[in-house]
Amino acid sequence: MRKIKAFIVLVLMVMVSATSFSQKTTNSPYSKYGIGIIRPQTFSQNFAMGGTAIGIRSDKDIGFLNPASYSAIAVTTFDVGFTNNALWLDDGTQSQYENNPHITHLAFGFPVIKKTWGMSFGVMPYANTGYEYDEILDDPYAGLVSFYNKGDGAINKVYWGNGLALKIDSTSNVSVGFNGYFLFGSITHDQKAIYGDLPNGFNLWRLKEFSAADFGADLGLQYQKTFTNADDDKIKLTLGATYGLSADVKGKNTEVIRTFTGNIDFGTIKDTVEFIDDVDEVIQLPSELGFGFSIEKDRKWLIAADFKSADWGSIASTDPLYSYQSNYKISLGGQIIPRYDGSKYIQRVAYRLGVRYTTPYLTINNTDFTEYGITFGVGMPVRRNESTYPRLNLGIEYGSRGTTDNGLIKENFINFNLGITINAIWFQKRKYD
Repeated sequence: MRKIKAFIVLVLMVMVSATSFSQKTTNSPYSKYGIGIIRPQTFSQNFAMGGTAIGIRSDKDIGFLNPASYSAIAVTTFDVGFTNNALWLDDGTQSQYENNPHITHLAFGFPVIKKTWGMSFGVMPYANTGYEYDEILDDPYAGLVSFYNKGDGAINKVYWGNGLALKIDSTSNVSVGFNGYFLFGSITHDQKAIYGDLPNGFNLWRLKEFSAADFGADLGLQYQKTFTNADDDKIKLTLGATYGLSADVKGKNTEVIRTFTGNIDFGTIKDTVEFIDDVDEVIQLPSELGFGFSIEKDRKWLIAADFKSADWGSIASTDPLYSYQSNYKISLGGQIIPRYDGSKYIQRVAYRLGVRYTTPYLTINNTDFTEYGITFGVGMPVRRNESTYPRLNLGIEYGSRGTTDNGLIKENFINFNLGITINAIWFQKRKYD
């Protein structure tokens, strides 16, 4: 029965990944470049703390960003997250509002050997593409040319990870872990050029689709030390590190360039200028290095910080519009629970606050830009139960990305995040008197 439950959960995750994660989840023009908008892959309990997770261990939450934390999982845990992205776009002269709801992750974790070996698997979007805009240029020879640009798609990630803990002494332990993952999905770019001042001219239509399917891996390490103060309170210090291996993601590229007459909505194909069908193509992903720490008084308060960098600068771009550059992300966050076993509900709620700052992995039109987010939220226990502890995680993030310099777009956004975490006693033998 236990194996059947796990199999059913896995099948549901795969089915949802094939539908929900393939839907349009962004309207950012920046998703046109590279592999799109790279998702933070932060679960809901960490979302409101600026996304900090590398140095955090929890016995009832899944710490995906550091697989070494799986060894701390004490009960079977199911975690699902949902985000609604409200986005305001501004090019310096006009603005536009967009809205995109999407599922951020589905994950499942359980202890294989309690306090020693934990396992997790799940699915989430890795990168998303979604944009639609038009522009008109005045060419000295062709006159007014209208360009219509549209793109959508996603690269998704299915992962399976393990974490192992080794007790050093009565107050400290060290844990190691890994995530093996499979990237899959497709991205489509659609561009049309309409020559308005050439009534007998042939317009151009370029359609490109890339589909990916390949494997990769991440590694994690954590060290935790427990201290006891004068009031006999236990304070935990956790240090964490992660390393993501570089990867060459294999895929297929199909590209068609055609001429046509008519307009954007209705036209007649005249000729096929170029046709590339299922040609092998590789997307390079860089190595990533992360460090984090947390200081925690169990069931009372927690302070955490992360630093993560990715070596995108080692990858060459074949597109003259952008180039890759090494980037980094800094996150700070905290949580406080007034009274874990308090008689009033508001005393048992976890209150969270955080901030993050990110540099981009792309330079577009020789222009740098940054991204930041300010987060806050709550973790709301659904019922008082020491063994299961189900809860809702609510978070809000206000942030900004980009610039209006050199023809780029300034984006302001508000992300509303909802997460549901359910704990259950599976895979453990029950004792009977």
